[in-house]
Amino acid sequence: MQAVDILVGGVPFGRNNVGDEAILECVVRILREVAPSARITVSTDDPDGTARALGVETVPLFGFEPPFSRKQMAACIAAADLFVWAGATGLSDYPEIPLGMLELAHRAGTRTVVWCVGMNRELNPYLYRVLPGRRKTLLDLLSRILPARIDLVRAVELRAENRVRRRIAEQLNLADLVVLRDPETLAAVHDCGPVPGAIVGADSAELLEPVPWVAMRLDSRVRATLESTERKVGLCISAQRRLVHEEALVGFLDRLAERGHRIVFLPMNHATDAPLMEGLHARMRNRERAVVVGGRWTPREILAIAGRLDLVISSRLHLLILASVLHVPIIGISRGSKVDNFLAPFGQVSAGTVEACDFDHMQRELDRLIDHRAEFQEVSTAVHEMLLQRLEHAKGRLARLLESL
Repeated sequence: MQAVDILVGGVPFGRNNVGDEAILECVVRILREVAPSARITVSTDDPDGTARALGVETVPLFGFEPPFSRKQMAACIAAADLFVWAGATGLSDYPEIPLGMLELAHRAGTRTVVWCVGMNRELNPYLYRVLPGRRKTLLDLLSRILPARIDLVRAVELRAENRVRRRIAEQLNLADLVVLRDPETLAAVHDCGPVPGAIVGADSAELLEPVPWVAMRLDSRVRATLESTERKVGLCISAQRRLVHEEALVGFLDRLAERGHRIVFLPMNHATDAPLMEGLHARMRNRERAVVVGGRWTPREILAIAGRLDLVISSRLHLLILASVLHVPIIGISRGSKVDNFLAPFGQVSAGTVEACDFDHMQRELDRLIDHRAEFQEVSTAVHEMLLQRLEHAKGRLARLLESL
């Protein structure tokens, strides 16, 4: 196959998010499998680290703050043979950034792939809801005094939502290959408009493998905890949307500690989640029964740590994915429908949401899953195999596209 130039972007790579970096590592692996001679360039905020870790070329992180060169972004997209928007939940979290990159590619004649991207049922409320402030106050006031009693706040929100939904359908229909993360994302995309060519794949992080345990350089207390025979419960709460009832969570963790469990705080973003985890740890009465895995870790190292746990509780989707890869039982806290979507094939529902966590449900699930881990492993093995099959089918479609370039 003639060498092709592939630009991977559309996700805030290089921003300390282990989930995004797990996706990137696996996407690069997939691209090398289907196009061994391809020249791969990644748009990232950590050019040196990304190049060193993955052996790729790099360009600046396009689309995301701080300001970047739009001229350089357009030139890089136009120079590529293929632009790959690679994963995460960007169709609802920050849709207009990668959609703009797709639009540039389509104008330039660059072929495009939307690879295993997810979508929540609800668009990002911080982008498409009128938040409290002067604008909302004014719209509410006008709604009350207008004769027709129109809800102007909702009208403004719907106009913004409908505009971006139309754009989603438009740009995806122009792409050469659209692979979505799960059936629920496919349904959400079709709610935006028909996209007949879209297929369902799976999160690329399903392919990740852990580093050997002997290669892990851990704090002595963390290592002793992870290597102990006591039951270990891992926890990650995203700092992007914190739990409303943190005191109730701390009380729950203290009760687990009193019952003989060890608590392992496992941040998925060392810059944002770690301070939150440290604060929760400091508020525990039984903090000597808990450790925070501090420092910056690669996705494969986080996977190795997760594999030492007896159960994982997380509002971060990718910690749930990584734990399930090694058949470690999981309990999700919903932070958008992506967590619910992932749990569905396991026959599980979330333990509430970050706004209203259900700690009774969490306790029941924890007792059930820890006491019947073999049953979870049987289900998890079947789910993992199904997701790998979907990825394999998508890889075949990707390979055929690359052969046609």
